[in-house]
Parts: sequence; C-alpha cells; structure tokens
Amino acid sequence: MVVSLKTVARLLGPAILFTGIIAMIPATVAVVNSTPGAFGFFSVTGLSVAIFYLLRIYSRGHKLTITLREMFLFTASLWFSITMLSAIPFWIMLDDISYCESLFEAASGLSTTGATAINHLNIRPPSILLWRSMLQYLGGLGFVVIAVAVLPNVASGGMNIFKTESTSFDISAKLTPHIKTMAFYFLALYLFLLIACTICYMLGGLDFFLAITSALSTVSTGGMMILDESMTFMPPAVHYTAIVFMIIGSLPFLLILAAISGNLSLLYKDQQVRAFIKIIAVCTAVVTATLFFQNDYDFEKAFRVALFNIVSVISTSGFALEDFASWNETASFVFFIILAIGGCSSSTSGGIKVFRLVVAMSMFKAQLFKSLHPHSVSMPRFNSNIVGSDTLRSIITYFVAYILALLISSFAATSLGLTLSDSFSASMTCLSNVGPAMGPTLTPAGNFAGLSDPLYLIFAFDMILGRLEIIPVILCMTSIFWRK
Repeated sequence: MVVSLKTVARLLGPAILFTGIIAMIPATVAVVNSTPGAFGFFSVTGLSVAIFYLLRIYSRGHKLTITLREMFLFTASLWFSITMLSAIPFWIMLDDISYCESLFEAASGLSTTGATAINHLNIRPPSILLWRSMLQYLGGLGFVVIAVAVLPNVASGGMNIFKTESTSFDISAKLTPHIKTMAFYFLALYLFLLIACTICYMLGGLDFFLAITSALSTVSTGGMMILDESMTFMPPAVHYTAIVFMIIGSLPFLLILAAISGNLSLLYKDQQVRAFIKIIAVCTAVVTATLFFQNDYDFEKAFRVALFNIVSVISTSGFALEDFASWNETASFVFFIILAIGGCSSSTSGGIKVFRLVVAMSMFKAQLFKSLHPHSVSMPRFNSNIVGSDTLRSIITYFVAYILALLISSFAATSLGLTLSDSFSASMTCLSNVGPAMGPTLTPAGNFAGLSDPLYLIFAFDMILGRLEIIPVILCMTSIFWRK
C-alpha cells in the first residue's frame, strides 16, 4: 500500500495517550472540589490508554519510515480522533446536550473557533469549563507542534511536519534546522504568554480561575469564555489586556521568537505584520467613527469596543463584547468583510491568513502592470522577494478549496433548514475559526444552541477543516492520495 497505516498508528498512539493524560487535570479539579464530572474525564483517560495499546499492538515491530502522505494522514487522523475523545466529558456530564452537540463543542474548542452550543455556562461544573478552555489552548498551538516537542519519533518527518497542520507555514523562515528544538521554542513561548496573560487578568480584577481560563482562551485566540456574557461586563483594563494578547497570538511565532532573540526589526519589517496592523487600524477608525457619530457612544468607549471587536474577529478569537451586528450597517459591513481574513501565518489564528491576501494582492498588481506592459517582467513579491510558483499555486489552490467548502457547507446547512444568511455566515465563521455568526438567528450575541444534530456535524467538520487549512483533509479524501 502507498500509505503505511502501521506508521500512522505508531505515531497516533502516543499522541492519543497524551490526550488521556491531559484529561486527568480537570478530573483532579473535579475530585478536589467534590464536584461532578470526574467520571467523564477518567473515561477519556481509560479509552485513550486502550486505544494506545491497540495501536501499539497493531504497529508492533514496524520500522518507522515517514513519508509526507503518512504525515498528512497522521495529522488529519489525530485531529478527528482527539475531537471525538474530547467530546466524551461534555456528553457524559451535561444531560441537556447530545453527542453531536458535544462533538461541535469539542471541535470548536480544539479548532479555537470559540462557538458554543451550551447554554447557562455560569452554572456548569468548573471541571467542564476548565476542559473547554484547555482544549482551546491545546488546539491553538497545534497538536503536531506539541507532539513534536514532547513525544518521541514524531519529529522524524522533518520540517514538512508543520506543513501538514498549516499550509501557510513559512518553511524558509525557520530559526533552527532542528525541528524538535524549534517546536520546543514555540511551546516555551506559548507557556510564557499564558502565564503573562493570567497575571495581567488578575491585576485587572479577575479571580484566579476566571483569569486562567480566560488566558487559555485569549492566548490561543479561541474566545471560549466560561461566562454566558463573555467579555461584556468585564472592566476596561481586562478588555485592553485581551486586545494585546489577541494581537500577540495573531502574529507569527517565528518572528516573535526572532524579536525576543534581538532581531526586533524582523517583526515590524515583515509585510504581513504591517498589513495586519493596518487592517486593524483602518477598520477600528471606521467603526469608532460610526459608534461616535451614529450610536452616540463617548469616544473612549467607542474606541475600546470597536478595537476589541475588530481584533477579536480578525484574530479569530470571537470574544463577545456587545452585539456588533446591531450597531449600524457600516459597522456590520466592516465585520462581514474581515470575518474570513484571520491573523498571520505561523500564529494561533485561523482564517484565510493575511500572508495569502498580501501575496494575492501582489499577484493582482503584477498582473495589472503586465496587462499594460505585456513584455515586461513583473512578478509577485513578498518581503521584497519574488514569490515562487509553488507558493502561488498553493495559495490559488487554497482559495479555490475554501470557496468550494464554503458553498458546499452553506448549501448543506440551507437544505437542513437554516436560512441562507445563517447558513452562509455560520459556514464562513466555522471554516475561518472565528466563532460569531452574523445571521438573523445566529448572531454575535447568541450561540449555536438549538440546532439539529446533522447541522452540528457539518459545522464541527467545517471547524476542523478550517483549522487544518482544508487541503490536508481533502487530500486524505481523494483517490490520488491512496494510489501511486
């Protein structure tokens, strides 16, 4: 067979076991606080151990040689299997949601989409709320990066391992040729940001549990708060803290590490970072003006809620601070336009990514110039370097795949009873891992509770599809992947 399933099984086993070990953290919280829920997490641990040993028996004695196809299959299998495992505590502990709703909740957390199907979060057990927050944090950096850093053998796939989880990963920008070392640097930076964000939230007036769960949601650009009202009633200091860390989480981790190492110029000279900041600045200025002149907000509040929501959407965090779809038509248009953009490549953000948009715009300008000067040599550039044909083809392929996935998902959701605007905005927000939809029923101030089970399955699939940037999952579903 062109793809070795035993190789995939050998890689998958330790990663699934790692998930079972992580589940012991909320289980311990449930036991210590004498609250219900420990059984749900012990079930995840027990099932993870059983799957690990079954996969180990299946792959016993197999020589580990990893091809790119096996890495793609490993990544897709890892995300879908961990999503199914992570849904178990929601299903066992919460009597009012089905397993399909639990899958949606787990997929939303792991993909850092931040949409929720659970009502009355304020009265749910602390252990399940912690689990939701932890899933976002684990999914934000990416399971493959974590697996490379902490698990044996997984790093043997080389630099291409990162390409299986993010097709916009800039392989030429690596800091070190040692993949495991670089993954460890990523993980160390991620942990540092979590600690710093938690401390800042506590200084802003939050208690430790709310601060740590909010930080888990912020640093991962997940946006799944443990409160129904999300960020609405938080003090301004908390809003500004969230803005700072959402922006940091949306920047390329490679460049952040380079800046920490002393190469600060690499960060502000990067074309996608400059474009990302410009988009935030322009959109914030427009929305602030509309709130100040049309909605009679005072300037500080207009600026704060505009900046917060713009950063929340473009970083694909999806925190809620008022219903921005009800402000005014101009603001609604701005938010709809940026709904699919996302942050920078090699960040925790989802979406199309600013990197692709910058290259696409450069390609557009080059083609316009060539239309006027047919014999000229005009090539798309990124950071003053000519963009290779492989990168251009990859970007075009992604855009086509994104549009097709959006149309198919929207059609399926509409066929299952959603209105066209609800279907389209929900599919877009799930594919882009943003969180809030902008339909008449599924609004930024609401949630995804009350949908049918088939809709939950569609949107859960959309979220994982978007988190893996579509191509790896589609590849595993094609016949060409499975033949020579």
